[in-house]
Amino acid sequence: MKTHLYSLHTLKKASSILLLSAFLLVTSTTKAQFRNYSKVFSDNIKGGSTIFGNTLTHVITNGNPDTARMNNNRANGNGNSGNDNANIQHVDVDGNTGIGAGTRNSSSASLHLPAGTNQIKLARLYWGGRVKSDEYNLSLDTFRRVKISFNNGNYTEYTAAQLDKNTTGVESTVSQYQAYVDITPFIQANGSGSYTVGNIAASIGAASNGGNYAGWCIVVVYQNASLNYNSVRVYDGFQQVYNGGSSLATSVTLTGLNIPSGPISNRDAKMGVMVWEGDANLKQDYLKINGASFYNTLNAVNNPWNGTITDTGSHVTTKYPDYTNQMGIDIDQFYVGSGYGIQPGDTEVKLEFGTEADQYFPGLFTFQITTKAPTVLIDKSVKDANANRIAEANEELTYTLRGTNTGEGNANFCVILDTLPQSVHFIPGSIKINSCPGITANISLTDAGLDDQGDYNSNDHVLVFRIGTGANQTQGGILAPGESFEIEYKVKVNNPGNGHVPPIINVARIAGFSDAGVLSTDDGTAILEPLGGPLPVTLQLFNAWLQGATQVKLSWSTSMEINSQLYEIESSTDGRYFSVAGTIAAAGNTALQSNYSYTDNIGNTASSIIYYRLRQVDMDGRSSYSKVISVRIKKATSAFTVSPNPFKTHVNINLEWDKTETANVQVLTISGSVAATKTVQLNKGTNYVAIGDIEKLQPGMYIIQFNTSQGKIYKQVIKQ
Repeated sequence: MKTHLYSLHTLKKASSILLLSAFLLVTSTTKAQFRNYSKVFSDNIKGGSTIFGNTLTHVITNGNPDTARMNNNRANGNGNSGNDNANIQHVDVDGNTGIGAGTRNSSSASLHLPAGTNQIKLARLYWGGRVKSDEYNLSLDTFRRVKISFNNGNYTEYTAAQLDKNTTGVESTVSQYQAYVDITPFIQANGSGSYTVGNIAASIGAASNGGNYAGWCIVVVYQNASLNYNSVRVYDGFQQVYNGGSSLATSVTLTGLNIPSGPISNRDAKMGVMVWEGDANLKQDYLKINGASFYNTLNAVNNPWNGTITDTGSHVTTKYPDYTNQMGIDIDQFYVGSGYGIQPGDTEVKLEFGTEADQYFPGLFTFQITTKAPTVLIDKSVKDANANRIAEANEELTYTLRGTNTGEGNANFCVILDTLPQSVHFIPGSIKINSCPGITANISLTDAGLDDQGDYNSNDHVLVFRIGTGANQTQGGILAPGESFEIEYKVKVNNPGNGHVPPIINVARIAGFSDAGVLSTDDGTAILEPLGGPLPVTLQLFNAWLQGATQVKLSWSTSMEINSQLYEIESSTDGRYFSVAGTIAAAGNTALQSNYSYTDNIGNTASSIIYYRLRQVDMDGRSSYSKVISVRIKKATSAFTVSPNPFKTHVNINLEWDKTETANVQVLTISGSVAATKTVQLNKGTNYVAIGDIEKLQPGMYIIQFNTSQGKIYKQVIKQ
């Protein structure tokens, strides 16, 4: 049990990666503050975020949409047309009968989600425009409403959960506003497809001081088990960048980010921005990210807010009407992984919005960055005092643990657990760190409890090593990509009293967490044979290796056999209890080399290591055993998602599984005690599991653990 608690202690420490510091978003003090930006969503998930939307107004000339002006964009997204003093009228794509009857405006755009199963974590609908107070009283619910439909179905109407407005910089009878409402259940029910939004408050006609405009935007955060882990953040607010006759810069710092370790490529980081009232024809605004000016193919360095809806430098065309100049709303997503000073380990990104002649209103930001996964590997070897690879009673053995992080991201809170077999006992004072990042080389550890990076628990025969930069007496440290370690310790073989020393099989496990809090483990095995040796036949070699994902190929050769009848291939998942996997006929009597092979199907094996040995049976029924060899199996266990997280009364679990079986789900405290448990039936495919009756748990960190035939998988959760 204490071995399990060591693992939970590691989980507790690793969870601090996910516990962000108190959120603070700083905006410079200007006359144009309406609602400071705040964090809407923050998590490290397999998935990402996207934003999409459309304009709700366009320019009308001679009674028809002026498509020439609405599409008057050059290669860099700039144009000659703006909405100031233009004849702005409603876009209304749903018609005037049926579901469209009575809607003053409407437009459509498509949500595109990745292939596979997507779980919608967040969906918010934003809308806004310019209104005259004598036409629309925004304090009334009547003018705070919006309608949305999916694939031309019936409308669902929502009332704004928040509405912010501004009267600065224009006459007091006119307001620019932004509203939003949570529509997560609506997007969850429908998923990818075309959404039509409309019937919002928006004035029309020609107007000076910026011109009339209206539009909408939906932000969606999704999980998908087939995607990489991303650190995903969403922020919103409502600010005006308005020069009033002089240059103005407004600074925003997005904090609470979790920029991962490891190299960052351009496509690793993606940002989305929704801005109101940008103009294609006014080329005097800018965006700086960490002091570097932003631009791409369709967002010029001196005019990023040019009325375009783009995704990584291309116009979004899956919308109706499909204009390139929206005359009042920008929805842009772009890569920022290189060129913008974003460094591994950063916790914030600084934005600067500026203008010299324009006015615009940043309202929504999304930020996601791929978290690099570590791959922690460990190998274990043993050297006996006589160097004959045979275990003898009272012999001293030296074990060496070597490992490397071969992945692209940091392995955080690294801990090695090494459980000794009952056939040996630990030699006190023998732990030595030969090399390890953050720990002095060639240092000896005391092996006493919690006084340095190494412990030995005599009750459980468990050695614990906390390794890496920052490791101390209570928690593991960091193994950066490419960093390695080497540790050694000594044991003595027990004297069984009957002259028979069993094979000594010893497994060490290393565990570390990615920047997203995902557990990475690996096992290293050392095997030493007993005195007495292997088969009476002359066995030249005995090997086994993984062949594909579901088979192990075994081969062995003999140079001489006498009265040899057959070989039984025996396998084990723990190195102690073996069963017959197959049988091969032997050569009988021969002085020539004989070669044998056998393929073992391991498709239903849940263990990460399989042990093999040969049982050679003579014609007279007598038998002997070969040495034991091991094969490491890389089993892919499914991750699962939990929502809400943090939770108050219950959690919902989404799990992709590859077989039908019964599993046990436990909610564990950090100390390892079971706070709640539930037996569930898992089916092949997508599974949804709800755990209730946990509202009485004390606030804090908990572990949700699935116990399955494929092993244990974990997720950290927080009780509010």
